[in-house]
Amino acid sequence: MRKFLTAFLIYGLPLPLLLYSLTVGPSQGLQFADYWEWGRAALAGSVDEGSTKLFMVNNIIENVRLPRVLLTFIIGAGLASSGGALQGIFRNPLVDPYVLGISSGSAFGAALVIAFPFININLAAFALGVVSVLLTYSFAFSNNRSSIVAVILSGMIVSGIFTASLTVVQYISDPYKLQAIVQWTMGNLHHASWDKLNTAALPVGAGIGGCA
Repeated sequence: MRKFLTAFLIYGLPLPLLLYSLTVGPSQGLQFADYWEWGRAALAGSVDEGSTKLFMVNNIIENVRLPRVLLTFIIGAGLASSGGALQGIFRNPLVDPYVLGISSGSAFGAALVIAFPFININLAAFALGVVSVLLTYSFAFSNNRSSIVAVILSGMIVSGIFTASLTVVQYISDPYKLQAIVQWTMGNLHHASWDKLNTAALPVGAGIGGCA
């Protein structure tokens, strides 16, 4: 029974949650029956032959909500796999990208590019995340000996450095760019699209495959 429940939570629950999340958001006068009608029309392949309201529902779901929901699933899968990989490497269930300074480094890279644009924001976040890992290992192996505890403590030091640097960038940024920095660090799916979904799916899929 426990195995069945675990399998249901892992494989059976995400799909109903995905379908329900498509109906969550500003309704603009739409009712659940409208979404139900859209679902039936989508399965029958007759969305384009429906009413004006049905066409509006299809536009909202297909171009706004579905890319956001799918991108959320991809991001969640990437975070889970990266966290599991780090915990397996260090054999410590408390290890995560925040402890090792990876998240702080990536956030600083993104904030730096938002405040002073010079390269792609995703590239900057990735590059500074890699730099944070290199700094963590250089600190941990500075005396030619290291341990898991030393790596974790070094990661916390690097995390503090990049967090302080992020605060400095936020302080010197103008109000409009500060708002963009805060939205990026908190997570924002407002600009999700099918193009960005494809861009995220490839590296995350490759990363999950590598972790497996």
